[in-house]
Amino acid sequence: MIPNMPTIGVRFDIAKTGGGYYGFACWKIFWQAINPEEIGVASLYEGDTNATLNGQERVFCIAVQSLDGAAIGKIKAALTQSEAFKGVCASSMFVEGFSCAAEPLPDAGRIDAKGNLVGDAGASRSALDAVKKERAADEGCD
Repeated sequence: MIPNMPTIGVRFDIAKTGGGYYGFACWKIFWQAINPEEIGVASLYEGDTNATLNGQERVFCIAVQSLDGAAIGKIKAALTQSEAFKGVCASSMFVEGFSCAAEPLPDAGRIDAKGNLVGDAGASRSALDAVKKERAADEGCD
């Protein structure tokens, strides 16, 4: 991650997500609350926190870096209102700034200027595709 860039880390309690393929479950909750178009140009990161890797907690973190500080605020507001996120969040829901940028989180793709998820996005892309299909199915039921 780039130091001194507006950054937010969204913290998920691994045990509350049901274990298993928890990265996908966390991304799914993230994309249910956030549309990529709302974030604007941003870099995405994911992974177990440093404290998790050292056996001190069991937390998965999704981090977003954007030059647009307002995008960070939108993410925090949307997830704070998400009942699904509140049900699986870690005791500190968010970590921001340098504290987040210091986490050893691998790249999870980028949001381009058109709101598209690009790059090597793995679980992030799979979860976004699943959420888009759910939204399309829900719209078809109206």
